[in-house]
Amino acid sequence: MKTRNEELKVSALVLAVRCALMVAFALPLGAHAEEDEAVALKHPSNTVEFGALYSSQNSAKFGEYNGLDNEGFYGLGGFDVRGGKGYDSKDSALRWQLNGTGLGTTSRTLGGSISDQGKWKFSAGYDELRHNITDTFQTPLQGKTGGNEFNLPEDFGAINGNNAFPSARALTPNQLGAFHTEKEYTTRRNAPISASYAFNPQFNAQVDYNHLEQTGAKLIGTASQGGINLLGGSTGRAEAVNIIMNPTSYMTDNINAALNWTGDKAHLTGGYYGSLFHNDYNSLSWQNALASNVSACSGPDCFVNNTMSTAPTNSLHQANLSGGYAFSSTTKLAGGFSYGYNKQDSSYAATGIMQASGEPFEMIQGGLPASSLNGQVETTHGDLKLTNQSIKDLTLSAGVKYNERDNRTNSDIYNYKNTADGLYTGVNTPYSNRKTQYQAAADYRLTKGQTLRLAYDRDHLRRWCNGVVGGAECLDSPSSDEDKIGLSYRLKAIEDVNFNAGYSFATRNADFNDIYQANTGDYDENVNSRNKLGFVAYPYDSRKQHVMKTGVNWQVTRKLDLGVNGRYTFDDYNATLGVQKGHSAGVNVDATYSYAENSSVSAYWSWQNRERDLRSGRDGDPLTAPTQIWTNQLTDNGNAVGLLTRHGGLMNGKLEITGDVSYALDETSYSTQVPYLATCGNANTLSCGTLPAIKNELLSFKLTGNYKVHKNGKVALAYIYQKLNSNDYFYNGQQFGFTPNRVMPTGLQEQDYTVNVVALSYMYNF
Repeated sequence: MKTRNEELKVSALVLAVRCALMVAFALPLGAHAEEDEAVALKHPSNTVEFGALYSSQNSAKFGEYNGLDNEGFYGLGGFDVRGGKGYDSKDSALRWQLNGTGLGTTSRTLGGSISDQGKWKFSAGYDELRHNITDTFQTPLQGKTGGNEFNLPEDFGAINGNNAFPSARALTPNQLGAFHTEKEYTTRRNAPISASYAFNPQFNAQVDYNHLEQTGAKLIGTASQGGINLLGGSTGRAEAVNIIMNPTSYMTDNINAALNWTGDKAHLTGGYYGSLFHNDYNSLSWQNALASNVSACSGPDCFVNNTMSTAPTNSLHQANLSGGYAFSSTTKLAGGFSYGYNKQDSSYAATGIMQASGEPFEMIQGGLPASSLNGQVETTHGDLKLTNQSIKDLTLSAGVKYNERDNRTNSDIYNYKNTADGLYTGVNTPYSNRKTQYQAAADYRLTKGQTLRLAYDRDHLRRWCNGVVGGAECLDSPSSDEDKIGLSYRLKAIEDVNFNAGYSFATRNADFNDIYQANTGDYDENVNSRNKLGFVAYPYDSRKQHVMKTGVNWQVTRKLDLGVNGRYTFDDYNATLGVQKGHSAGVNVDATYSYAENSSVSAYWSWQNRERDLRSGRDGDPLTAPTQIWTNQLTDNGNAVGLLTRHGGLMNGKLEITGDVSYALDETSYSTQVPYLATCGNANTLSCGTLPAIKNELLSFKLTGNYKVHKNGKVALAYIYQKLNSNDYFYNGQQFGFTPNRVMPTGLQEQDYTVNVVALSYMYNF
């Protein structure tokens, strides 16, 4: 659906994108050299922009990724400057570029490049992005954000954590006074470097390196160790919950190198990819004040010291090879192969946690079987695809893909104390899987404007564990097969109407061992991945799936475009217990009306719906089917509507106004039915019925005016209004005086906000 003017714009855009890609990959311009030379002689416009922005409210949610989390003024800055003889002389292809955006915020970018077009290119950059998580988190723990050790004030005192008491709901004035607000955020700093070189028109090389640093912290829930004797006669309360700050002191170095060769009938690429991840911390420590049999105590004598592991340092090295060969103009073969080796040998965190009594609490009885996990995972990928178009209107294709994750980590026996002070041995089970996919497809052109595609896919998935101690299996569904057939139709009825429709049906059959027993050591011999006879987790269950989609794009007139697209999916599972069925549906409608040469208005509407039905039992065990059955339904609904407008040519062509207003409403709700529970109809029974909807409602409005003050400069004035209303009952249990038993309050609030933003900037072109 393009007018002739739009087709010219698209052609120019395609040419620009093509030139950019040629520069990026240092490839010769080939048959269009003369055309590109003409483009090269036109010097681009350079720009510099600066200004100021004011935000009316502190809000971590509004500033989640844009850096505008605090009320007040921000500087605006940006530039895009280009030069080099390649823009001014046909005897040289040397070009350079410097650019930057968002320089006054924590979402800034800087970059630069220099190239001899068609021969070599070098670029470097820096970008920074802060993810603001919350500014309402409160904690009595002392320690800096991004650190890994948090302690309670010495005079905080113990909290009665017995089930018969209100626990952390009834804090003393001294304890309440110890709570302070911490802003939670993570900052990502990225520094990419790239270089490419063309040895000749057929052979070139490229190297990309990226250094990523992440600092700050994310919130994480923890369970305190129980059964620890405290001085004064108290005992540490098991499974006492604290939400603490998990540090993200990470560094990741990625390198991607490739050699590319292109011949008359073939192409080949060999490459290497490496990823080196480093965490400055291997553990996180905190103190818990919840105890049983609380007696008089003071200082650290009241607290249990806890430690948990953090993400381990690891590395990945991968070799890649891909290519293709054209046997003739109608028959082509393409494929690739890769092998990766992932290693994780970070030392285990200390298992002896020193308590105030001077005695360490041993979480691993008798020590560990080794100093580290010595994790090793090998990944292998292969793919091959053959296409043939010997018959004019028929294209046939066949392909195969192979992906294997082979976990070669040792399986060992670990001696644990669980959080309730129970003793047991556990076994780690190194999980592996292999997926083989086959595909055959036929595309047939019925008429000039009609095409039909028929495709068949078969997936075979196998799962296993290597060398589990005791020789036991590690899962109850060792394999599955899925067959999928799809039919799609495309029609270009007239020049301005495109229609498509498709349907696919897939059936997955899973092997399942109903009497499988998990090898968990002596923790509980009757525990497996189901816990109930007949329960199957839905990723491993047999399933039938129907997918339907359709859409139409119609240029009603030369000024009016209309698009409507829809999709529906229905899943039907086979298990007696577990997910029974689910469906999802979506509709997208958009329209654009160009009422003048440089003025238009667009509108869109999007609707999404998803439902999932689950069935499980109260009684029963892995060998006995339950008789007391309960059900649960999850429903997600999303609606978004928006209007965009652009009006140019005002004030003798000097003023352009753009506007954008949108509204989005997303809701999630759970409903649980428990037929065997007689009190389900009572208002105070929280174990059944429909919970309040979890809701986010967002209204946004943006108005921008650009005024050309002189030939090379323009002023932009923008106003943004954004309002978020959210409702999530999760936050109820975080409030002081309302926490569940053995949960330390955090005071976390729903991220509602109403923000007004005004920005003024000046852009100069030269």
